[in-house]
Amino acid sequence: MRSPPFLPFNAPPVSEVKHDRHLVRRYLLQSALRLNAGSLLFLSLAIALLPLWLNHAPAAPGEMETRKLTPYIVSGVVAAVMVWLALMSNGIARGFLARLGEEGKALSVEAMASLVTRHIHAPFNPYTTFDLCTESLSGLALGTALGYSGPPAFFHDPFKGRIVLGRWRPLALGRHVEVRISSDLGPSCDIELRCRPGLAWFAIQQGESLKTAEMVSTQLHQHLARHASALNAARRERELERTSLQARLSALQAQVEPHFLFNTLANLKYLIRTDQMAAQEMLDHLVGYLQNAMPDMRSVSSTLGREMDLVSDYLAVMRIRMGTRLRYAVEVAEELRSLPFPPAMLISLVENAVKHGLERASRPGLITISARHESDSTDGLLSVSVVDDGVGLTEQAGQGTGLANITERLLLLYGRKASLFVEPGDGQGVCAVLTVPIVGSHA
Repeated sequence: MRSPPFLPFNAPPVSEVKHDRHLVRRYLLQSALRLNAGSLLFLSLAIALLPLWLNHAPAAPGEMETRKLTPYIVSGVVAAVMVWLALMSNGIARGFLARLGEEGKALSVEAMASLVTRHIHAPFNPYTTFDLCTESLSGLALGTALGYSGPPAFFHDPFKGRIVLGRWRPLALGRHVEVRISSDLGPSCDIELRCRPGLAWFAIQQGESLKTAEMVSTQLHQHLARHASALNAARRERELERTSLQARLSALQAQVEPHFLFNTLANLKYLIRTDQMAAQEMLDHLVGYLQNAMPDMRSVSSTLGREMDLVSDYLAVMRIRMGTRLRYAVEVAEELRSLPFPPAMLISLVENAVKHGLERASRPGLITISARHESDSTDGLLSVSVVDDGVGLTEQAGQGTGLANITERLLLLYGRKASLFVEPGDGQGVCAVLTVPIVGSHA
């Protein structure tokens, strides 16, 4: 695009761009050499084959003198062609300099180079980065932006982290872009982008390699930025979900605490009227229980050992009230006590066993609480069972909010990885098995 011969009077002043003289001389010489180098390849081949033609072709009478002059004629033609190519390259190169001046750009080393390199830092591991680069560079959008008639010719090697794209095949002969992704494992990696000229090395460079490298580099930058933005948005959404989950868990847990305290205080009130010594002992156990449990009442995490201690204190209180009608056993291996376990779930199961299993029975009962480590194909599982030999499942026991509360909390905390099964025991009573995945610990 050329500037109009006359500018309007109110047009802003046109900035004059001055090219570096050393770069201009280097560029003109480089252009002449590149154009002549390609031509000399073909001329050299013709000159090399000329003696063969002169020796094998039969000479007509009077042609010997002409054949002796032929090498001189060919040399002269070659020299004339070289001079003509040098003049032509000079004109093409100066035309490129003029266009740069009209665009307000000065000649740079990269604009006259046939090989241009760019480096990009990707905030993803090499495997993710390779997939993103492949997705971005093989699309029709990039081919259209580069002036191709369709998607670019494409080659990729995931084992070497190498991607090559160009206008046509074979890629090495034409101007092409080679992308290499560093194989250093880590949260991020580096991308090296090289625009190579192929046979275009013999042509006068007019910024094609620089333009191609910048376009591909911009495409990669934008694609990586969009992916990073999407991941950040997903991370923020997960954080909001986690905050919401925390609030819902606190609300559900708050329903458990008064349920337990109300039942315990009701038992204490009864004992104060009937057996003050037993009430004093129960009060001591209750105080000890609250001292241990209150700091964690609002927490969404606990350990199996802490929950077992709370259950032991609760059962000690209940045994004072029920006397010989209640026996209990808590069996847990020492190495399992430090495993994470959701709070206030085990105590709900034990409360149900006492209230709906043993209090309704007219005979002594036994509650056994045990824990074991299990493993499936992927993760470790912690399974805690509460078994009683009471009256068994009744319709009233199944309508309580305790089991529904535990089921909802498990779903919020672990999804489908956790489970709660309540089934009739062996012959009598109820067996409740609570299974949760072991998160961040190994038994």
